[in-house]
Amino acid sequence: MRPQSTSRALACFVLIAVVTGGCETKSTVSTVPTTPESVKCQLTVTTPMLVDASGGSGTVKVTTEPECAWNASTSANWISAITPASGQGTGDVSFRVAANDGSSVRDGEIVINDNHIRVSQRAPCRYEVGPPSQSMGAGGGSGSVSVSVNSDCAWTATTDVSWITLVAPVGGSGNGTVNFTVAPNSGVDRTGNVVIAGQRSMITQSAVASSCSYTIAPTSQNVAAAGGTGAPVTVTTTSACRWTASSSASWITVTSGATGTGNGSVGFTVAANTGAARTGTLTIATRAFTVNQAAAAATPPTPPTSCSYSISPGTTKIGRPGGAGAITVSTSSGCAWTASSDDSWITVTTGASGSGNGSVTFLVAPNLGKDRKGTLTVAGRTATVEQKGG
Repeated sequence: MRPQSTSRALACFVLIAVVTGGCETKSTVSTVPTTPESVKCQLTVTTPMLVDASGGSGTVKVTTEPECAWNASTSANWISAITPASGQGTGDVSFRVAANDGSSVRDGEIVINDNHIRVSQRAPCRYEVGPPSQSMGAGGGSGSVSVSVNSDCAWTATTDVSWITLVAPVGGSGNGTVNFTVAPNSGVDRTGNVVIAGQRSMITQSAVASSCSYTIAPTSQNVAAAGGTGAPVTVTTTSACRWTASSSASWITVTSGATGTGNGSVGFTVAANTGAARTGTLTIATRAFTVNQAAAAATPPTPPTSCSYSISPGTTKIGRPGGAGAITVSTSSGCAWTASSDDSWITVTTGASGSGNGSVTFLVAPNLGKDRKGTLTVAGRTATVEQKGG
């Protein structure tokens, strides 16, 4: 029987795992036995590491038998801080990858004993747009901006003004083209940008040519409260002059002639008016066109379908010298009524007629004879007046 030290096989198995900050793949591992005569720790990494252009840090984990020694190094100047540079048995090797300032992908290696661990680093995304600037006429139109970048670099496009409209798609990866349209310009010279991945392509649009002059007829129009289609507005100018028409009021809609070149006409409609009289404007070929709309007709109040009345008091007592009295009328709003005296010595002074709630006042003459009784007819009801005699 062999001694224990002889029977023990000096076989070393080495396992490497790679963990990186900012890396997108992990390495696979394999184990390789060594010969009993000498300790050979062989590392095999079958999957390379891919690191972002911004760089970062990572760790190679070495797993092996305690007898297995190893050394770590690199010849790539952008891979640094390999710590520790040597060890025995299981351990971790950390490293750092610098940012890639070049224009292409780069590859390097970390070597542990006879094993080469490949490290690949992306190139930074550098976007170039073209043309850097372009000009458009006052009438607007369409154009495009190209973007050049590595195929794995994504981008999106926007615009910083409302009169430039991007045509879908507005994003992609790698080289591409962004199409856009420019609205007609009825004002002064203006500038906007198509922005792709932070890079700007400037669009300059000229104003309407100073040689263009415009007239419109008529310059205003009166429209009934019911609204409807307005009479067309004619535009007169030279054949090369462009113009637009727009409404500044939500109740006025341009139905034809929103854009034109040379002579033309603009059609519009007006919504029905349910309130007070109102005024709105259209801007036609840089000229103001005024729309005046009448107020809605007042709707007369609907009288109640049936009216009931009550009066108070039903009887009024007046002394021999005479004097004034009052009767209150209660009824619904809109219900009309009248008041009158049935006797010559009683005179209605106010409230001979009314509508809704109201009151009636009357005057009683002095009584030189016997006690007497008279009546008033108020809102169809009888009110009694009693007066003492002399």
